Amino acid sequence: MRLTALALAMALALVGCLAPPPASERATDAARELNVATRFGRMDIAMGRTASGVRDDFMKRRTAWGGEIRIVDVELAGLSMPDSDHALIQVDYAWVRMSEGTLRSTRIAQHWETKHGEWQLAREHREAGDLGLFGEPVKLVAPPHRDAQFATKTIREQ
Repeated sequence: MRLTALALAMALALVGCLAPPPASERATDAARELNVATRFGRMDIAMGRTASGVRDDFMKRRTAWGGEIRIVDVELAGLSMPDSDHALIQVDYAWVRMSEGTLRSTRIAQHWETKHGEWQLAREHREAGDLGLFGEPVKLVAPPHRDAQFATKTIREQ
């Protein structure tokens, strides 16, 4: 009797290990893969996670990345799932314009959908934070140029 209970417990534990991950875990894994890949310039991986109709816009929004814009950090900040086939994932980007050197932060809302069992980015938009991450027109204010030399003073005896 004791051996049968132990065998049953082990069988149930094994079945629990073989269960597929929940939709929320698969969605966050896909979002993490896409956003980390874009941070490091691996657009081939990122494009595999975007829906075919949004790939051109996805690339246009990231044309300055790796050049004028450097992505310092990316972090998944939130997840909501209205159903098992749709997810809204918030992503925080820390970034710098190479011409300025000021650390900026932008939150992006990404809408994900499943297509044939695969999670794909369907659309995205800036939700909060600094403008310019997606190539939005921004007026840059350059600091005034100061001469690095001090004014010359001549000291003479009178």
